[in-house]
Amino acid sequence: MHIRTMNIPDRWQAFLDEAISSEPKHYLWLRSLSYLEYIGYRKMVKALGYDNVNKGVFHHLTDEIQHSFMLRELAEKSYGGKNRDLDFNRDHQGIAEEYFQGIDRDIGDWVKRWTGKENPFLCYLLTSYIVEKRAMQVYPNYFNQLGEAPSKYIIQKIIKDESEHLAYLEAHLDLIPDFSPSSAAELLAIEAARFSTYLQAMQNAFRKLKAA
Repeated sequence: MHIRTMNIPDRWQAFLDEAISSEPKHYLWLRSLSYLEYIGYRKMVKALGYDNVNKGVFHHLTDEIQHSFMLRELAEKSYGGKNRDLDFNRDHQGIAEEYFQGIDRDIGDWVKRWTGKENPFLCYLLTSYIVEKRAMQVYPNYFNQLGEAPSKYIIQKIIKDESEHLAYLEAHLDLIPDFSPSSAAELLAIEAARFSTYLQAMQNAFRKLKAA
């Protein structure tokens, strides 16, 4: 099967199957997830002003950096010690950065077209919304394929937190004038294209690893 001909659900499932098929690949993907959570935290801090940090934003921020730490620790404790030659290097970080920063740029352009001006809070809201929608596909699928109880406990906690984040964000979409289901679909399509590129780049990185 040629990966480039797959639709997003099939491509994602093929990627997940490959990511957990060996310890080095699993390690690399967990580190990538950890770094994505860290980027999300970092972008929120940069985008939101002091006055924007309400209770909901505070919980979102603290959960993101906790998730990053938990996933990195899970990768190191589960697979890092067994594969000491593994390295989550700058190229791997760049794959995650291009996914998240690409979405951020696309949403920034969309917001300027929609409102006629820059709006950092609106960018935070919409970028977080479409990334959390993806998280609520990725983490539950991953959870269902895990066999080890300690790993499942960590992922289960992340799923609970991400679900709460998504509910909070969806409740605030009415702050956007004339935002509609078709607007949401347009943004989700932007994310889907970026996610597809991310999966392909990660699979290319997998191919460069030594055989497990």
